[in-house]
Amino acid sequence: MRKFISHVQVPTNNLEDSINWYVKCLGGTLVANFGEFAIIDLGEGPNINLWKTTDRTTSTFTIDGKPFPTVGIEVENIDTIINLVIESGTDYEGDGIPAVDQEGRKFFRFFDPTGNMIVVHEEPNSM
Repeated sequence: MRKFISHVQVPTNNLEDSINWYVKCLGGTLVANFGEFAIIDLGEGPNINLWKTTDRTTSTFTIDGKPFPTVGIEVENIDTIINLVIESGTDYEGDGIPAVDQEGRKFFRFFDPTGNMIVVHEEPNSM
């Protein structure tokens, strides 16, 4: 029996805009667009399934009122992602500079066009 996460599902209020954003900002590849949902491949790990909805919902949750992401992505060059997110006009935390932990990992939290929070991180010496 296999035990791995094959995909994560996030809502979108505009499927075409979200497809374009995930491809441009996160470097994903559109695997399929079924009209009601689309599959984005990020190369490694689970796919992201974007589900079209008219509900006012996101995958983001809160702890003590602070938003937290349900999707985390390891990247090779966090600065490239930050620039693409800022250029896209979607919201992000802070001033566009990644947070750095004690081990030197860099983190950047931002939102897709629907308001789903995502975090990217770069491991030390990954470039």
